[in-house]
Amino acid sequence: MNALAPMGPPGILASPGVFFRLYEQREVAGPVEVCEAWGVPLERIVETLAFVVPEGPRLAAALSGRVRLRCGALVGAAGIRRAGLSSAGAGRPAGAGLQPGGVCPVSADRAVVVFGGTAGGLGRVRCGSGRRGSGFGIEAAELMAAVPAAATASVADLPADGPT
Repeated sequence: MNALAPMGPPGILASPGVFFRLYEQREVAGPVEVCEAWGVPLERIVETLAFVVPEGPRLAAALSGRVRLRCGALVGAAGIRRAGLSSAGAGRPAGAGLQPGGVCPVSADRAVVVFGGTAGGLGRVRCGSGRRGSGFGIEAAELMAAVPAAATASVADLPADGPT
């Protein structure tokens, strides 16, 4: 854990005494590979998608791994304009103390985080820890409570062809 930024997600979660378990894993490419690596169903993965908003804070969507994001609903729930919204990634920071491929809804920056409407009822989930190659096991409700001013909204749909 010493490779993480001092106020990365583990430090933020540990300060209020939230119970979580840090899991190390090989680097993976997406939610399906995360499930295989961790041995958990897709419904128990919280995937965090990070976006860059011009002249504003970072925007993140935290969703069950089995759904697809509706960008229009996300920007509506966040109260921002869609113009200029772009995915964080290579060359665009995913957030303070976060690495691409390990994005977590919990971060040291003042990100606007929108949890998918069903996130609170997921029970124990796995999500990114802020760095590639590791993740958290945590109760979804505790994860959500650790994100100040997070919103919950219907921002995703099940894909027509089932989980991806």
